[in-house]
Amino acid sequence: MLALALAGCGLAGEDAAPPAPAALAADDGEAFDLAWQGVLPCADCTGIRTRLRLWRDDAGQAFELEETYLGVEGDNVFSTSGAWRLEQDGGAQATRYRLGSEGGGLGFELLADGSLQLLDADGEPPAEAAAYRLHRL
Repeated sequence: MLALALAGCGLAGEDAAPPAPAALAADDGEAFDLAWQGVLPCADCTGIRTRLRLWRDDAGQAFELEETYLGVEGDNVFSTSGAWRLEQDGGAQATRYRLGSEGGGLGFELLADGSLQLLDADGEPPAEAAAYRLHRL
């Protein structure tokens, strides 16, 4: 079973954010299967509904990314899959994932509430960071 870090205690009946998956922070080989979803900004459409699934099992570390461009006609769903890897962020204690076994793929940072923050090409959150987050399913 995937060990989860406790995000804090809440009162009964209150909406609480899901705890962050602490086991993902270490490359400990423990199996997991998690997914996130959100609508990211788009320059020429109403948004990009994005669903990302990351998993690790005996066969390795893999991802599935599905992006649906909203408000456009025709072929608007794009799917990508492959391997992912953990990256260091220059000394901070953040957990970062890079999609694709070689550099150049999308990067995400795991936040304390369990959501994923999309990173720019320099590995930094974009100026309007909250608009570029995927939430745990």
